[in-house]
Amino acid sequence: MSRNAYTAVSAVYDRLTDKKLYEKWKDRSVEVLSAYPRLKRGLDVACGSGFFTIAQKKAGYNVVGVDFSEEMLSKARENCDREKLNIPFLRQDMAALKVFEKVDYITVINDGVSYLDDKSLTRAFKSFYKALNSGGILYFDFSTEYRLKNVIGNNVFAEDYDDLTFLWFNELRCDSVKMDITVFLKEGEKYVRSDETQIQFIRSLSSIKEELIKAGFEKIKACAFFGGDITPETERIEIVAEK
Repeated sequence: MSRNAYTAVSAVYDRLTDKKLYEKWKDRSVEVLSAYPRLKRGLDVACGSGFFTIAQKKAGYNVVGVDFSEEMLSKARENCDREKLNIPFLRQDMAALKVFEKVDYITVINDGVSYLDDKSLTRAFKSFYKALNSGGILYFDFSTEYRLKNVIGNNVFAEDYDDLTFLWFNELRCDSVKMDITVFLKEGEKYVRSDETQIQFIRSLSSIKEELIKAGFEKIKACAFFGGDITPETERIEIVAEK
């Protein structure tokens, strides 16, 4: 992931999310974990502003939030304090994840693995496998080739409010989508501009499975978003890989 990723977006990230979708997504993530009663301790990797980390804590899991962006971790800590919850948040690169004690599960929700290039993805899956207890699970999602090529790629998205303008310019490449993001946020009488670049890599389900198997995972389940059947026009795929 680019080192400036989520620096500009961090201040407005929660405002730009689809609230109804995220509430449904939160319930779905807890539902997936609850299908494995043995799970107690986990990591929410690429936790962002802590939305899903907080949901897991409220559901009774002993969870730690992990993210590479210090700006997003700061926002996560603020959200955690607002909820009066005690959740540790750590700054780590998911491609080099290190734990002092193995955990029962790892979640990477909302495209976290899509930001990893091939080498980093291989390293990340290996580090996840190493961090899990036997019988532990890795639960994550990724944007499909269809979504990145036909919905996101070469398109422009914008949000405009009284105090905020968000512009998202996308450039489709052969194996990825380059995302240039500009945020204008009102501070006092002026608007302050922030820019950042993100890249999401285009991968097939078969290539993801190959990497998981290479890392050591054997039991791999895949479905469309929220548990549906996978079709050629599926935009997001969920994976549960068991150690």
